[in-house]
Amino acid sequence: MSNKYLDLLSYFGIGSAHPGGFGLTQFILGKEKIQAAQSVLDIGCGTGKTSAFLATKYGCNVTAVDNHPIMIEKARERFKPLEADIHLIEGDITCLPLESDSFDIIISESVLVFTDIALALSEAARLLKKDGKLLLIEMTGASNASEEVKHKVLELYGIQQLMDEEEWKEILKKAGFSHIEILENPADMNPVEIEDMNPSSYIDMTLYEVWDEHNQFLADFGNMIGYRIFKCQL
Repeated sequence: MSNKYLDLLSYFGIGSAHPGGFGLTQFILGKEKIQAAQSVLDIGCGTGKTSAFLATKYGCNVTAVDNHPIMIEKARERFKPLEADIHLIEGDITCLPLESDSFDIIISESVLVFTDIALALSEAARLLKKDGKLLLIEMTGASNASEEVKHKVLELYGIQQLMDEEEWKEILKKAGFSHIEILENPADMNPVEIEDMNPSSYIDMTLYEVWDEHNQFLADFGNMIGYRIFKCQL
């Protein structure tokens, strides 16, 4: 079943469509001592902005995965002029055709909430090297969010559940992650920043309506949802 919100991001070609935008991506990766010899997996790569940055900035081996064909098309377009080692895969992040213990770093930016979270985390644990790191930016719900707000979130974004920080920690532990750190959120990061777009030649009008609904929801209930930055190890 198609997710209209993800279709919106795909057809508008919005890069870094996560809280904090590309500035937060750079901040998080800048804290890691990424080496050219390392392998990095970008799950839910979208239009490929983070993967392109990883490959060109650090010279590391990057595998970029997404399950939306429009995102894959736009990521391929972004990667084409680059002299970079990026392996692009269209696939389901809960079941990837990749060897276990393959990656030094796995990054996922506002992606897992749109999947079966437990399965996606178990797959990440399988693919991560024993001393590797999982870096996540994920949506969280406020502890005082009403059932009405939670229902609106699930309906608008097509997700299965809205978890708070403690629930995220619990599901990470169940997936096998024993070291879970909540990284401090830089105060100057714009939570709804949109800075990179590559729109398709045709965009269905219903997707403009979804964008309006998204903006209206943030105006009405934006204080009821937030995000956390998780740094996890097995």
